[in-house]
Amino acid sequence: MWIRVALDKNAVHYGNSPEYTYVDGENIKEFYFGDETAKALEEDGFLSEMWSKLDAMFDWGDYEYFHPERCVKFKEWIEQRLKSPADRQLKKVYETMLELSDLAIQNDTGMSFDF
Repeated sequence: MWIRVALDKNAVHYGNSPEYTYVDGENIKEFYFGDETAKALEEDGFLSEMWSKLDAMFDWGDYEYFHPERCVKFKEWIEQRLKSPADRQLKKVYETMLELSDLAIQNDTGMSFDF
């Protein structure tokens, strides 16, 4: 499972609609997490909350792109999640997601989730 952030506009490739927008190229930062972390995220309610709070209707095996404005909402949501107890593994993952959302906002590029 990958999360990618474009560090400049050249790494964001726009399709005919938002669901065809993707992040790729040399100027990206990416984060990979494996099955064990994915299961822990699912048990923590990550996906179901993404559905309800961010209107991100994807599941494992799906892809989603967040434009910079949506990254602001994602960042705020992750900040709230970090206020509640989480095990060390998930806390590190959420902190990394927070860092990546900051980069996407600062660079005005967006981020992609490839589950």
